[in-house]
This record gives sequence, structure tokens and C-alpha cells, in this order.
Amino acid sequence: MKPIYTLLFVALLIGQPASAGWKFWHKDKSDSDNSAKSEQKTNTNEKATTDSDKKAKPEEKEKAAAAAEEKKDTPGPTAFVQLAGSHFNTGAVVTYDFNLGYRFTKHLSADVGLPLYTTRTPYSLVTTSDWRYTTILGAPYLDLRYDTKRQGTNITSILTASFGVDMVSTYSTGRTKVDWFNHFDREYQIFASDAYFSPFLNFGLATGTVDRQVYPRPYAMVRPYETLGFIADGEAGGAFTIKKHYKLEGSVYGLAPGGGQKIFSRIVAPDNLLGGDSDHHRYWNQYFETSGSQFGTTGSAPSYVAKDNGYGAYMTVNKFKNFNLMFGYTRSIHYAYDTAFIMLRYDFTGILRNLTIGE
Repeated sequence: MKPIYTLLFVALLIGQPASAGWKFWHKDKSDSDNSAKSEQKTNTNEKATTDSDKKAKPEEKEKAAAAAEEKKDTPGPTAFVQLAGSHFNTGAVVTYDFNLGYRFTKHLSADVGLPLYTTRTPYSLVTTSDWRYTTILGAPYLDLRYDTKRQGTNITSILTASFGVDMVSTYSTGRTKVDWFNHFDREYQIFASDAYFSPFLNFGLATGTVDRQVYPRPYAMVRPYETLGFIADGEAGGAFTIKKHYKLEGSVYGLAPGGGQKIFSRIVAPDNLLGGDSDHHRYWNQYFETSGSQFGTTGSAPSYVAKDNGYGAYMTVNKFKNFNLMFGYTRSIHYAYDTAFIMLRYDFTGILRNLTIGE
């Protein structure tokens, strides 16, 4: 009997630790599985939080940009510097504009500006150089601007006075000119996407052509000439805006003078009798001042000397804070010349308001 008891006792000893060991192993395995599941859940939550943060960052940037734009419409000082240049068949014109203003209300603002011009012309006074470069002041100007929105249509109206001082020592006609410019556009979303199409219409009346620095249009900026005499202008086109930062435009334009006109060239200097030809009515390419004397009369020249029409395509990029880039191409049909255009603008409004009114 003793061997049987011995075997039963051994079996009991062997069976007891095996059962206890199974319980401990099963418990450890359960704890391990629970820990793994908890870790997986934590990782999932962290990933969801990260994805949420990634989605929130662009939204926060958009909200910040929108807030910055709204802040510009609040009363306070405004300022910008701008460089605009055009290169055409017979030369180039560059303007550096310094502008300081004040916004009185959401709709009404005023500003003053002083442009500086640099020109490159092939009509050099010396035989050792193919180009002549000249840098002098332009005519200072004063703007009164009104912005509003009516039934979904954006409306801007700008009244400008340009104070020409001396047509020889400054790039101006030597007279005061008044320009009234108007802009209309309406935005349409394209198939619920982040793209918009905006047809627009611009028109104006003036006592002579003026470089519209505050609301630049390539056909009306850095021309190789200025006119003096009543003139109307218009532009019609459309713009595609993608992701709020990229705008592609196409338009046609026209200038319609009325009555006698005078033209003052920016590429033929008053001290230079050497000019080019006047093909395609480009009298500004031949004479510094085009008046009635070139047509056998006194006073002003016929109105058609200031007539122009054409078309263009432009791209605007405003992806970077306070910085605006515009470039494009314009074709003048009447004068038969092509222009490559570029404009760079930096808005100092935010910096100026931080320094003055602490915004």
C-alpha cells in the first residue's frame, strides 16, 4: 500500500503546482493582453489628436488671416511701399511708390503718395553707351477711396489728384490732373470647391492718364508716356481665384480720349532731340512732347494720338503675409507693342499700427 500512497502523494504534489502555475500564467497573459489593448487605444487616441491638430492648424491660420484682413478695415493709419516695372519694345519704366494714409471708417479712406521713376531708353546722348538710365521724381498724388458691398457685388471708387510740378525736372505733365476710377466685381464659387470666378468691370474718367498706384491695373501703370486732356478708360474681364492665394486674370481694355490731347514721353528726354519713329501712332517714341506743332496747328494734337486698346493676362500671388506679387503680359493693339509687367507690394499697415496705436 505504501507505494500506492507514495504515487498518489507525488501526483498530488505535481498536480498542485501545475494548477497554480496555470492560474498565474493565465492571469499574466490577461494582464499582458489588457496592457497591449490599453497601449493600442492610447496610441489611437494620440494619433486622432495629432490628426485633429494637423487639421486645426490650417483652420487656425485661415482664421488668423481673416482676422488680419478685418483689422485692416478698422479705423487707423495705413501704409505700403510698391515697386512696379514694365518692359516693352523700346525700353523700360520702373516706379517706386511710397504711400501713407488713414482709414476713417470701414468704407472711407484717404492716402498720399510719392512715386520715384527710373527709365531705360535706347536714345542715349553718348555714343559709348547703348542705353540711357534716368531716375527722377514723379508727381505726388492724393487719393480718396470708398469701398462697399451691395447685393454681393464689391464696389470700389477712387478719386485721385496728381500734382505735376515741372514736366522737365519730374516725370509729369507739369499740371494737376484728376482721375476718377471705379471697380465692380462679383464672386462665384466653382462646384463647392476652393476656387472662385469673379467677373469684373473697371471704368474711369480723367483729365489725363494717371498711374493708379493704390489700385494698380497693368494697362494703367508705368506706361512709356503720359497724356494731358480729357480721357475715359475701361476694362472688362474675369479672374479665377484658387485657395484664396492665387488669382489668374484676363481682360480687354480701352482708352477713349475726347478733344485735344498732349503726350509727354518717358523714354525720350526733353534734352534729347534723338528719338525713334512714330509708327503705329507711337508719337511718344519720337518726341518728348507731342502737341499741335507736329500736326501743323497750335495747342493740342488730335485726340487719336492718345487712343489705345488691347488685352492682357495677369497672375497675382498673396500667399505670404503682407506681401503681394503681380506679374503678367499686356498687348497694345493700337500702338502695336507688348509689355511684360511685374509689381511687388509690401503692406506696412500692421507694423505702423503697432507703433502708433498699439494694435
